Amino acid sequence: ACLVSPLEVSVSSGGIQVARGQTAILPCTFTTSAALTNLNVIWMVIPLSNANQPEQVILYQGGQIFGGAPQFYGRVGFAGTMPTTSASIFINNTQLSDTGTYQCLVNNLPDRGGRNIGVIGLTVLVPPSAPLCRIQGSLDVGSDITLTCNSEEGIPRPTYLWEKLDNAPKLPPTATQDQVQGTVTLRNISTVSSGRYQCVASNAIGTNTCLLNLQVTAPHPRSVGLIAGAVATGTVVLFVCIVLVAVALVYWKNKHKEEEEEEIPNEIREDDLPPKCSSSTKAFHGDASSSENDTLTSSNTYNSRYWNDPKANHATDSFTHFSNNNDMRQSFSRSGSTNARPVYANGGHPSPAAPKTLVVTASTAPSPQEMARSNGLVSRKPRPQHTRSYAVSQATLERIGAVPVMVPAQSRAGSLV
Repeated sequence: ACLVSPLEVSVSSGGIQVARGQTAILPCTFTTSAALTNLNVIWMVIPLSNANQPEQVILYQGGQIFGGAPQFYGRVGFAGTMPTTSASIFINNTQLSDTGTYQCLVNNLPDRGGRNIGVIGLTVLVPPSAPLCRIQGSLDVGSDITLTCNSEEGIPRPTYLWEKLDNAPKLPPTATQDQVQGTVTLRNISTVSSGRYQCVASNAIGTNTCLLNLQVTAPHPRSVGLIAGAVATGTVVLFVCIVLVAVALVYWKNKHKEEEEEEIPNEIREDDLPPKCSSSTKAFHGDASSSENDTLTSSNTYNSRYWNDPKANHATDSFTHFSNNNDMRQSFSRSGSTNARPVYANGGHPSPAAPKTLVVTASTAPSPQEMARSNGLVSRKPRPQHTRSYAVSQATLERIGAVPVMVPAQSRAGSLV
């Protein structure tokens, strides 16, 4: 009868850590009672970067050794001469990608074991790479700045420590440091904050550093003067602009007002026709009023006192007719008592005085149908006019009911007077 002993695999209880580039030894031993003629040993790895894709590392079967995944080619082998009860392997020039969980699987017929698999972990350690130091924020006095430090590589993850090289204490009391994130915050910086700062990145297998030179910028008196000058200049420019705008508005308003005054139409109204005279004077008006629209205009300037002078002589009732056609003058008179004088309301009689006459010109004007109005101005169609002049005494004008008429005239400036 053949005795069959159980096969037992033993591995290191703890994981294996090795620095990158060094050689890692993964121990694996087993016990068996059978000969090693049918020994099979397989090493597998579950990479940390891809846990769902196990890979073969090395294989011993039928007295031969077979390689595994391409990344292990030339770097992996059995630590002892096979066959043997030690199935340990080595990995030369370890890389970060070698980190993972390794399995040692042993079969040796006819022995059968309940635990023929051993599991061991491998961690490839990477020292911190040279950290990069930076400044975030303004370097002006009174500002808050943050110093940052970070290493791209490092397993395990490095910690960071900031310190000032040329000052004691090594950091200002108000500084706030985060060793995990690698930052330090300096608040309300001053020229005293200037100097060299060092960041130390470290982990289990190594350290690395970076230096930073901090120079806080002090304010320049000239800058303050420039700022004050700029503010003053801006104020003056703003004031000048306001004045110019005000002047422009006043000018525009006055000009607009003048244009409105010029556009107001000048209305000229026709004089009313003189009142009809009595039968005793129809002979006079028969010749002078050849047209219904004849207008009486005074040929000389008179004073209103002329009509109200109580001393005027009303006995003279004569007038002289002037004709424009032959420059002849004809005199007309009306019989009457020379002693007749007007009696006033108070019963008095005016004292005798020299007779006064008024030269009146009668001109034939166009009929109302020929007159056109445009913008308040009267325009007449060209038509030959005939003017007759008469010298009429004041007494005669009063008897026939003459009324003083103000005739508008236009000055050289274009306004009505």
